[in-house]
Amino acid sequence: MEVMPFKRHISQTVKLSLPLIISQITVVAMTFVDTVMAGRLGSTTLAAVAVGSSLWSTAILFVFGILMAIPSVVSAMDGANEQHKIAPFFRQTLWLALILGLIFTGVILLMDPLFALFDTQPEVIPEAKSYLHALAWGVMPLSFFVAFRYLADGLSVTKTTMYVSFLGLLLNIPLNYILMFGKLGFPAMGAQGCGYATATVLAIQMLAYIMITHKHKIIGSYKIFNQLDRPDWAEIGQFFKLGFPVGMSMFAEVGFFAIITLLASSLATETVAAHQIALNFSSLLFMVPLGLSMGITIRVGNAVGRNNPIDIKNAGFYGISLVLITQLFSAAITILFAPQIVGLYIDDPAVSAIAVGLLFFAAIFQLSDGIQVAAAGALRGIKDMNFIMLSNIFSFWILGFVTSWYLCFKLNMGAEGLWVGIIVGLTAAAFLNIFRYKSKSKI
Repeated sequence: MEVMPFKRHISQTVKLSLPLIISQITVVAMTFVDTVMAGRLGSTTLAAVAVGSSLWSTAILFVFGILMAIPSVVSAMDGANEQHKIAPFFRQTLWLALILGLIFTGVILLMDPLFALFDTQPEVIPEAKSYLHALAWGVMPLSFFVAFRYLADGLSVTKTTMYVSFLGLLLNIPLNYILMFGKLGFPAMGAQGCGYATATVLAIQMLAYIMITHKHKIIGSYKIFNQLDRPDWAEIGQFFKLGFPVGMSMFAEVGFFAIITLLASSLATETVAAHQIALNFSSLLFMVPLGLSMGITIRVGNAVGRNNPIDIKNAGFYGISLVLITQLFSAAITILFAPQIVGLYIDDPAVSAIAVGLLFFAAIFQLSDGIQVAAAGALRGIKDMNFIMLSNIFSFWILGFVTSWYLCFKLNMGAEGLWVGIIVGLTAAAFLNIFRYKSKSKI
């Protein structure tokens, strides 16, 4: 059995992950642009985008999570030289994407009562609702876009996602400008305009990926569109069973951050805006380990397909080590340039002072966050989906949420207490995922 050397593991992981990292950064850069442009309209609009996007992310990342099982299945088929199975399998995932898109469009539109439930500041609620309802138009195209993207990722064709993500960012800026501020004859719609801009971008990205899937030299060779298969409910159910734990794990993680934002929304508007700034910048940096984790999933999944246990272990742990290095660098950047970072978002002194303090906590949690997502990527590669789900539920909701709530409201630590709870949850997830992968990859 041929064992891949260390340098090749690292080079292959970087080669696969770099386009994914760039594409993930580009995706979050859209949120960064939304946040910066909303900040120019005042702290209320910024808070509305913060609260609305937290609910959107919680719901839509359940869709991401379920479909995230596609790369591990496709890469394993590719590694086992079973390429003939890929197109029929993927056509069934498209039926699932349609179903998920319909369901979660409804979910987004029915989220309004949550604002009152979490005592969101009254002046924030109207803009947050209009933003969320506008975003609902983007659920269906996003569901299909994610499916096509994960097919390409599973086939190790990761540059296409980078190009499509760049397209989205280039379109998002002018569309935001036109719809948020009222240009070219459009009314100034504020947060609602931001939501419509995002939905429009997602529809264009979906159409772009459909064209790529048809025309690309490698992806097009699978002839995905040569026939329309009827739904095979048994196969769809089997894939849903595989993807559901991933969806639940992402729902648990992103839902945790959304709940923290909703808890923060009961504090002063300036605190909500500062929380959004710190969380948004942290999310931007998080795209590096997230992109690497996707590359790790593909590398581990391919080793599983080749039935090479040594490469399974090495692909995971070498990738995790690489992520640790990137996170040390990110933490240093956050601490050293905190005032300058906040200055990119807003020039309100009250908001800036709170945000600079929160970025210190953001720098700390980046280490745990990177390790937990990298280890989760390795676990997805060996299809250990159920453990990721249980780990996230325990870490974020039993440890993290309880700690955040207690420190914020019982010990009156405010936003800082919320962020200490985030660190506790991420650290627990990192330890659990690392030890699980170590035990499952023993040779």
